[in-house]
Amino acid sequence: MSHGDVRHFAVIGDPVAHSVSPPMQQAAFAAAGIRADYVALRVGREELSSAWGEIGERFEGLNVTRPHKSAVAALVDRVAPSAATSGTVNTVVRDGRRSVGESTDGDGFLAALRRVRTEPVARAVILGTGGATRAVAAALAQTGSRVEIVGRNASAGDDLAADLTGRLPDGGAGTIAYAGGPDVLGTLLPQADLLVNATPLGDPSMPGASPLPDDVSLDASEPRPAVFDLIYRPRRTPLLRRAAAAGCPVVEGIEMLVEQGARSFELWTGAAAPVETMREAAYAALAADAADAGADDGANAGAVARTGEAR
Repeated sequence: MSHGDVRHFAVIGDPVAHSVSPPMQQAAFAAAGIRADYVALRVGREELSSAWGEIGERFEGLNVTRPHKSAVAALVDRVAPSAATSGTVNTVVRDGRRSVGESTDGDGFLAALRRVRTEPVARAVILGTGGATRAVAAALAQTGSRVEIVGRNASAGDDLAADLTGRLPDGGAGTIAYAGGPDVLGTLLPQADLLVNATPLGDPSMPGASPLPDDVSLDASEPRPAVFDLIYRPRRTPLLRRAAAAGCPVVEGIEMLVEQGARSFELWTGAAAPVETMREAAYAALAADAADAGADDGANAGAVARTGEAR
């Protein structure tokens, strides 16, 4: 909450120590002339419910990251339509003493995708049957896309597709279905406009891994499908490197983080988000991390920040 004239915000999750959101949001508050602090707060899965009341007293706004996006939907006083459709909350706004759960992930994803593709997506393939798929699949379906979910766990895939389909507004033009395991990708991808990685394959816990089997081609169709990896550390995952080499337009996960964060900022403050300032801060934070790790993933962050292009 606000103590004096300083406003207090946080991102909660586990793990959360290396989140890019604090430097990104702090840069946004400073650019907007708002006195606020924004911190990363580790909250374990088992302590979320008992800590929820204290968290609400301390902070007037929250971002929520894994593994809490579904759990927080059951803890807020009201779930906004944006969050009800996906069944997840990534932003909490205080309305007096009541908490409102919002999801800016879907809009953030679509905004980031528009950096490389402005035309509607007719057919999208999403890799993964976990929580990261929810907001993306719901957002695409609401724009009219045929969304096909691919994952090894058929039971989880069927349940996820059925739940999301039941949440879509009546009259929606798009569809969501579980298509099968990775063996179906050779058939699906030549017909797809978009491939999204919503698995952890390629993140720091699985470095060098790719969710796309080696025998599945990304250059079997023309035009090439856009490829979007939700992972943002490293910026260029093995999947994105392979997609770029095949001539596919690619979108890094950091772009979704920036765009969803901008929409969270606007919900909290009512002010227009300084998106380019947030982008520069996010890229700089990743570049610093890469330098600390002795890696080169963020070597061209300054150029990307200046051009505003998703590299």
